[in-house]
Parts: sequence; C-alpha cells; structure tokens
Amino acid sequence: MNSSKSGQSKIIVIVVLVIVAVLAVLYFTSAPTRTRMESAFDQYAHWTPENIAKDPENYLNFCEQEANKALQNLKASQIRIAQNRASLEATRNDADEKIKLGTKALADLKQLYTATSASSNWPATWNGAPRDENMVKQQIVSFARQIVSEESLKAKVEAGIKQLDVQATKVQQANGQAQEQIAQIKTSREMLKVQKITEDLSKQLVNISSTLQATMNTASESTGTVTLDQLKNESVGTVDDSEFKKIMGK
Repeated sequence: MNSSKSGQSKIIVIVVLVIVAVLAVLYFTSAPTRTRMESAFDQYAHWTPENIAKDPENYLNFCEQEANKALQNLKASQIRIAQNRASLEATRNDADEKIKLGTKALADLKQLYTATSASSNWPATWNGAPRDENMVKQQIVSFARQIVSEESLKAKVEAGIKQLDVQATKVQQANGQAQEQIAQIKTSREMLKVQKITEDLSKQLVNISSTLQATMNTASESTGTVTLDQLKNESVGTVDDSEFKKIMGK
C-alpha cells in the first residue's frame, strides 16, 4: 500500500513539474502570457497544504486547465513565429538581390571612371545620361555604402531567423510535454479516486508551488520575436575623397 502511495506521489509531482517547465517557455516568449501567468500566481496561492489535502482531485483539475491554456498559447506562438520568419525571409531575399545588383553596378561604374579619367573625356555617359566626374564619384561612394548597409541588414536578418528557429524548437518540445502531462494528469485523477492523499504527498505538492514561484521570480530574459524595425540601417552620406580613393583601390 505504501509503495502504491509513493508511486502516486511521484506521478503527481512529475506532472506538475513538467507543467512548470512548459509555462516557463511561454513566460520567456510572450509578454501577454507572462501577464496571465503572474495573475495565475494568485490561483496557485489558493492551494495551501490544507486545501490540497482536502481536495486533491480539484487540484489536479486546476493543473489540467493550466496545461490546456499552455497548449493554446503554444499554438499561438507557433503562428507568430511562422509569420515573423516569413517576413524576415522576404527581407533577406530583398537585401540579397540588392547586394548582387549593387555589386555589379559598382564594378561597372568604377571601370567607367577609370577609363574616362585615363582619357580625360568627361563627362561620361552612364545609365543613359551624361555624368561629370564629381557625380560619378558620388555615385560610386553611394553604391559602396548601400552595399555595406544591405550586407549588414542581411546578416542581422539571418541571425533573427536563427533565433526564431531555436524558439520554434522550444515551443514544439513544450507542446509535446504538455500533451504527455495532460494524459498523466488524467491517470493521476483516476488513482486519487481510490486512494487518499498522504501527508507526504501534501508536502511535495506545496513544494511544487514554491518551485513555480521561484522560477517566475528568477525569469529576467525576454527572447520575443525579431521585428524589422530593429534591423533598419541608414548609410547615405556625403562624399569623402579619402573614402572614394580607398574604394577605387579595391
């Protein structure tokens, strides 16, 4: 009999601890979820040792409700991650295209400048219009700066995509854990129908509430999704002859 009660205690403890892990993932990835979880602390506070001992079945019902809420939030997180990833991929592709076009245009314009300077045959014709030497120099510097800016943007976007992929993996794992624990909660509920809660189990359930409180209190990192506003770069400026000569020397 004691062995059976000990097994029951371990199952319930494992169930609630895994729910804590699932909720921790949601806490880090969603501000609205974080607010709802902080509000839920009041509900956990209701489950004092005395209340748990009096009504273990409803305590498990409460845990099951929280696990189902976690599943809903995880599904919403998956949708947000997919949408944000699609936006970042579009931005990366656009930057990549600009880099390719800009690199070719810069090479052609540098070649035109070198040939025209050698023959002193200004203005040069570029892009269907006459361009004096200063205008060509300005355009060369502008192209070079824009390419650097787009390369920086592309690197940041790719880093953001990697962050989203890591986050998506965590959400997927948490989803699987929540599904498994809902099944175990149902099993534990059936066990409690035929077995009375022990004093030892009451203490363990109280410790679980303390663990959950400590987990939330130590949460300080917010990983959120990456926004395009965080990736903007400004690069166009005035022409600097030393910078121009450095570019031409490449």
